[in-house]
Amino acid sequence: MKISSGAKWIAIVVCLLAGNVIAGVVLIGASHHGGSRVLDGYYEQAIHYDDAIDQAAADRRLGWQVDVAIAGGVATVTASDASGQPLAGAHVQLAGIERKASARVLSGELVATRAGEYRAEVGGAGWVDLAITIDRGHDRYVHRFALEAR
Repeated sequence: MKISSGAKWIAIVVCLLAGNVIAGVVLIGASHHGGSRVLDGYYEQAIHYDDAIDQAAADRRLGWQVDVAIAGGVATVTASDASGQPLAGAHVQLAGIERKASARVLSGELVATRAGEYRAEVGGAGWVDLAITIDRGHDRYVHRFALEAR
């Protein structure tokens, strides 16, 4: 039995439509498995985006160098000023969130352990997104990190 060319095209269109329906069902099913999350304060961050740009410009003017590491749940921040001298006498805060389904929030005020070094027990494991805020006198420095907590 010979199939006409019109019937072939109808069969192709029906197969493509069925494939799209199957793909849609698979994607809907996949979207309901696993964790989805909304970042805390995302709307506030969005409406204050210009403030973040201004803060980044102020950070560049200060020229402070900041590094952070998390090992065993303890965050260590080292900070130095533009001339490379340890940043002593500062108030240091950490805020962050883990990049996994449980998405624990990390936060803490770090205490000085020596000139330019600050520590606090904050927890955290795997990849985390962090914001370090350092206030000293009238100066404020905010730096965002993505790092792997060990």
